[in-house]
Amino acid sequence: MYIKVMDNQRIKFTLLLLLMVSAVYAETPSYQLLNYPFSNRSAAMGGGRAVDPSGNMDIQGNPANASFVKNIQIQTGYINHVVGIKGYSMGGVMPLERHRLSVETIYFNYGDFNKTSITGVNEGVFSVQELSTSLGYVFQFSESVRLGTRVGVFQQTADARSLSDSYYDLGAIYHKELDSLTIGVFLVSAPLGASAEQFPTQLRVGSSKILSHLPLRLNLEGIYDFENQFRFAVGAEILIHPSFKVRLGINSNRFDLQTGISESDFTAGMSAGFAFDWHGIMIESATQSFGALGWVSQMGVSYHL
Repeated sequence: MYIKVMDNQRIKFTLLLLLMVSAVYAETPSYQLLNYPFSNRSAAMGGGRAVDPSGNMDIQGNPANASFVKNIQIQTGYINHVVGIKGYSMGGVMPLERHRLSVETIYFNYGDFNKTSITGVNEGVFSVQELSTSLGYVFQFSESVRLGTRVGVFQQTADARSLSDSYYDLGAIYHKELDSLTIGVFLVSAPLGASAEQFPTQLRVGSSKILSHLPLRLNLEGIYDFENQFRFAVGAEILIHPSFKVRLGINSNRFDLQTGISESDFTAGMSAGFAFDWHGIMIESATQSFGALGWVSQMGVSYHL
C-alpha cells in the first residue's frame, strides 16, 4: 500500500498553513478563501468588510456597498500571501438606476506538493487551489436604505479530491449623507443547501463616519462567527487629498497571532495601505501583519468607465 507524504519543505509549509488557519480564522479547515478581505481597503483597515461608502468596488465585502458605485467599474487584484500562497481577484459592477449588478471571481493557489510513496519514490506533484465565482444584486430603496445579496459557487481542488458548494451573502446599508454616517449589516458565507463541510459563516455589523473636524473616516466593526467567537476591527482612512488616502487598521485577532517567540508579535493584526485615484484609475495597496508568520501584501487596480 502506498501513501502520500511530503518532503521537509512541504511539511514546514503545511504546518505554517495550519497554524495560520487555526490562529487567524479558528473556524474550519476549508472555505478560507471566503473569509479573506480581497478588498484592499478592507485589508488595510483591519479586515472590516461590513461598510464601504467610498464608491469603489468592494470585492468580497458587503454586497450592499455596491450601491455607492456611480459608474461602470472593473477591478483586478493580486495577493502575495504567507508561505507562498498566491491570491487573485477580478470583478465588475454595472449601475442601472437604483439597481446594481456585479460579478466577482476570487482564487487562492496554495502551491505544489510532492507525492512520494512510503518507500520514498517520487510519484509527481499535486496542487491545492480554491476558487469562487459569484453574482451580486443591490437595490437602493431610498437615499438611506440599500439592500444587497450575492450568490456564489465555491470550489476546492486538492490532488484527485474536489469539493464544490454554493453559498450566499446578505447585506444591508443605512446611509445618512448629512452626517456622513453609514451603518452596515453583513451576513457572510451562508451555505446554500447542504455543504460538504461547515461553512465559515459570520455576522458583521459596522459603522463608518467622517469626523467633524478632522480629514479622517473612522470604521468600527464587530464580527461574530457561528463558532461562538467574537472579534472586532478598527480602521482609519486619512483623507490627505481628494485623490490620495492613507489607511490604517487593527484587528483583535492579533491576540491569537501572538506566539511569544518573535518580536514581530507586536505588529500582529496591524495593517496599513493607501489609495491613489488618477483620472478614473484607482491604484490601491495593503499590507497586513500575521505576526511570526510574516507580512501579507496585496494591491489592486480599478478602472471607472
